[in-house]
Amino acid sequence: MKKVIIALVLILSVFIVGGIYIYQSANASYAQAEQETVAFLKERTDLKDVDEFYWYNSEATIFTVKGSNESAEEKYYLVKTDGGTVIMFDAADMVTEQEARRKTNEARSPKRILNAKIGLMEETPIWEVTYKNEHDRLGYYIIDLKTGEWIRSVDNI
Repeated sequence: MKKVIIALVLILSVFIVGGIYIYQSANASYAQAEQETVAFLKERTDLKDVDEFYWYNSEATIFTVKGSNESAEEKYYLVKTDGGTVIMFDAADMVTEQEARRKTNEARSPKRILNAKIGLMEETPIWEVTYKNEHDRLGYYIIDLKTGEWIRSVDNI
């Protein structure tokens, strides 16, 4: 009986260590992108403290950092990966992530919201909210970051 328990503990340990390794490997590129984007922005802008990081892929890849500057003003810093162009917005003038999620709930009544991220659609800053509908199908609800107005929905993917 003792050998069975030891064998089970060893097998369980291997699964736990393997799971941790897989998780870290999967998140390595995200962590690296965040680290490099923050360093890039601290060199070129007034970014001081970081609150959130968003990775958006569509027409182009956009990395966004929500943070504060030396004057403690909350800002969004959008970085276009093709060329390194930085676009800044005052967070106080933009729709919050919570508001974007609330608007998605009201408009689409999703089963579950998966995430929300900031990006650019034809040079318009947007919130892209990803959700699962009542049939467990993927959907996107896209609103204007500045006005909160609906731009586009994609359902049943």
